Amino acid sequence: MGKQKRVNKKIKVPKALEGAMEYLAKRLTVIAVLAVSLILAWVLIKAFLEKSDYFRLSAVDTKGASEASLMALKNDILRQYKDKNIFLVDIKAIAASLEPKYPDAKEIIVKRILPDKLLISMDFRKPVALLSNSQSYPIDREGVMLVNINSMKLNHLPVIKGIDPRLAGKPNKKNRSRNLLIALDLLDEIKKARFLEKYNVRLIDASDIKSLSFPLGDGGPVIIIGYEDFEERLDVLKDTLRDPRIALERINYIDIRFKDVAISPK
Repeated sequence: MGKQKRVNKKIKVPKALEGAMEYLAKRLTVIAVLAVSLILAWVLIKAFLEKSDYFRLSAVDTKGASEASLMALKNDILRQYKDKNIFLVDIKAIAASLEPKYPDAKEIIVKRILPDKLLISMDFRKPVALLSNSQSYPIDREGVMLVNINSMKLNHLPVIKGIDPRLAGKPNKKNRSRNLLIALDLLDEIKKARFLEKYNVRLIDASDIKSLSFPLGDGGPVIIIGYEDFEERLDVLKDTLRDPRIALERINYIDIRFKDVAISPK
């Protein structure tokens, strides 16, 4: 038998597929060139930013506190970093180092201000009440004690009593007293209730949260309000005080926790 000849057949690629492959190759080439260009540009820009004398630190600005109170801070930072490239200054480390020095600051942010400045922004906590125990401790709205504020200068603030100060928030630590947070919520609602302005509510007793209470001014009856539905219960108190038969000087307490208001005479 004669030998059979092998026939090599070439597989033809459709013209449409050939065109797609050429297009894809061109696109990949363009993308590769663009990526290399971007990387090269970034390297050049980074080198310029980090080595140019134009970006050497020359000043420190502050926001959120008086210039006089932070003058020493500004001078200290300039002493450490003056003439250093601002992009090489560890701004997070600076912010972290300031937290122990300013424990009453809720937030400390350090930013770079081009071309040659740093901006230190401090958001200080503001006292809203005094936590009363054997001593008085200023606290902010989140129940954090403010250690750098003299409570003797805050006699105009309302007092919250009946809470262990050890449970209140400390610098960099949250408040752990539910009673305190609820008392602060009540304080907010009391401020909103315009009818209570004339009674000058200055004290909240949060020792028993179920019987959360406050006196109506000096020598007035105690209002027992509990720990929920403050807005509705204060509306009930407002209607109760409108009753012409009510003589506050003869009342020991008014309990507005339930549907029927309970009034106890002295």
